[in-house]
Amino acid sequence: MRKLHLLFVLSLLLLGSCKTENKNSSSPAETTTTASATTNSLDVTIANADGALIGGFDVSPIKIVANNTTYTFKSKPDKHKFYANGKMKYEVKFKEGSLKLRDEDSDLLWKVKIYPDKVKISDNEENENAFEVRPYDDKIKVKRDGEELYRVNLEGNIVKVNDKEAFTLSSNQESYVYAILAIDEIPNEHKMFIIAELLNKI
Repeated sequence: MRKLHLLFVLSLLLLGSCKTENKNSSSPAETTTTASATTNSLDVTIANADGALIGGFDVSPIKIVANNTTYTFKSKPDKHKFYANGKMKYEVKFKEGSLKLRDEDSDLLWKVKIYPDKVKISDNEENENAFEVRPYDDKIKVKRDGEELYRVNLEGNIVKVNDKEAFTLSSNQESYVYAILAIDEIPNEHKMFIIAELLNKI
């Protein structure tokens, strides 16, 4: 009888250790899934030429991911306010034919003028020294003061800048606003907001 009791206790101990081992071995997979879920579920994600993710977004409703931060928005009649960790970080204000990206202090970062066949982006209210992004038959050109700075081609999910592969999109895209990615002078984080909002407007 004593032997049977010992065998029963040993069996319970062995069963318990197997369950603990299985539980611990499954934890890394669960963590990986959770970590990648934020970007995997976005409409578009964007990586640079080295394959490093620079950001992404949902278009409707808008959600932005940039610099490992997720921004959600609250909609007002003439603006979107973007929040991260409960704090307002960016604001996009709309007017007829334009939008403005402002920081948390309402200082202007970028003004975007929208035309039927192009957009102009500047860092000032007067829209001086603006970058002009305009599609042509076989390419998109980014000019400033009449000088061509970047020549952009969208080939499926690849964005080529001056004939070099510069960005990879998570899916094929055709809108010329993706040429904004080529503009080095605009921080990548700001590009995510500008592109997502333009895709909503154009």
